[in-house]
Amino acid sequence: MSCIDVLFAGTGSALNPRRAQASIVLDIAGSIIALDLGCYAPNNAERSGFKLDEAQAYIITHEHYDHLCSLPMIAFIKTFRSREQTMKIYTTVPGAYIIDGILSYTAKLWGIDYLVRGVNAGESVIVGDAKLRFLRAEHTVEALSVIVEYSGLKVIVSGDTRPTLEYRVNARNADLAVHEATLPSNMTELAIKTGHSTVGEAISQVEDASIAVLYHLTLESEEELLRLGKPKILILDDGGVIKLC
Repeated sequence: MSCIDVLFAGTGSALNPRRAQASIVLDIAGSIIALDLGCYAPNNAERSGFKLDEAQAYIITHEHYDHLCSLPMIAFIKTFRSREQTMKIYTTVPGAYIIDGILSYTAKLWGIDYLVRGVNAGESVIVGDAKLRFLRAEHTVEALSVIVEYSGLKVIVSGDTRPTLEYRVNARNADLAVHEATLPSNMTELAIKTGHSTVGEAISQVEDASIAVLYHLTLESEEELLRLGKPKILILDDGGVIKLC
């Protein structure tokens, strides 16, 4: 049976003491793909049986530090094991320069090979048996959302973003839609200013998917979601896993 295991290694925003920063790990027929790498991603992933130093690809949706801070740590872990495997990183074109700079002072000095490729919205790449397509996200810096397709299954994950038509259209027939919900619904003005989505906006983005999860939560947005108690909208703890078959 062809399945995708989706691990939520981090479900919080940069400022949420209850949750690690955003990171989602997909196991697709034995190929590991990491979507964003918050600071606690390697520990949380390995606790659930996923070794991020052995991932086939790392997708960084944008250059903000809370989405990439585990990259140097993964390179450091590779000095102890899986050293022979090149780190393959896909990110925005501006983000590629920043990540290359960070890894040139860490991974390169430690003798760890890495390859950083900048991609644009509309491009796609093949990782193992999966196809990854990149969508435009609307944030304060250039950012991406990601569609992962494998054996008839479809997962869509937003980066940091305002609501977009591209995401909503692609989420309608998704087996799993994951979207950021950084701010409560009474903070729309701040959401616009900071390039994030409110709880209400995020719900409208994912409500037509088969399974919907909101993440990148602050304390305030999490509390609103718990009050709303929408059964079709899931809030997972760090370490939560969804299996799609």
